[in-house]
Amino acid sequence: MTIKVKKNLVSEAKYSLKCPNHMDAEYITIHNTANDASAANEISYMIGNTSSTSFHFAVDDKEVRQGIPTNRNAWHTGDGKNGTGNRKSIGVEICYSKSGGAKYKAAEKLAIKFVAQLLKERGWGIDRVRKHQDWNGKYCPHRILSEGRWDEVKAAIEAELKSLGGKTSSSKKKTSYALPSGIYKVKSPMMKGASVTQIQKALAALYFYPDKGAKNNGIDGVYGPKTANAVKRFQLMHRLSADGIYGPKTKAKLEVLLK
Repeated sequence: MTIKVKKNLVSEAKYSLKCPNHMDAEYITIHNTANDASAANEISYMIGNTSSTSFHFAVDDKEVRQGIPTNRNAWHTGDGKNGTGNRKSIGVEICYSKSGGAKYKAAEKLAIKFVAQLLKERGWGIDRVRKHQDWNGKYCPHRILSEGRWDEVKAAIEAELKSLGGKTSSSKKKTSYALPSGIYKVKSPMMKGASVTQIQKALAALYFYPDKGAKNNGIDGVYGPKTANAVKRFQLMHRLSADGIYGPKTKAKLEVLLK
């Protein structure tokens, strides 16, 4: 049965604060609220306050509430104004996580079903699901992490997705070229050339180098701060040393994911 979403959308007058950019989402990011408010209260507070912090959905033990349109970005992952999490992911907050207990368990169960529904609607697989921690290192979703259940939650989402007839994985864009060996980093004079372009294209294929407003998606063959930031975010998500330097370990991880 389709989960109905109750909408209490932020006023367009607050778009510049809460959701200033158009978004073509590529991920779903899961959070725990770290308090014991209901979904209705979470959304009402979020859209009514003067903080830029925002998220798309809140899920409690009874319902799903929406505060930000899914075609607008929200500031929920802490990876910067152009970070992939903030600019390319739908934020889902699971309520009642501070105290836990029966209400939290019911909220998490409903959130698992709802995330699976979002995946099915978009033709995505479980590979599009992220936790807040993946984007900027914050210990969130805190209850799921503290209980050591992230893999369990993802498996439950995948099982629900399968029961809905959804895809188990999303198609990935692949590179048709070999990644360069060596060490690449920001330095003076700038490192540039075809090898840097290959690195940028590999990152773009995995959605770490999106710059829709720039020519050629911002791929320019120059290892500058933007490329280093994309590498750093990739490293952070995949538990590598997040130094923004492309080296053997980063190359190896990229090659595995692009197969």
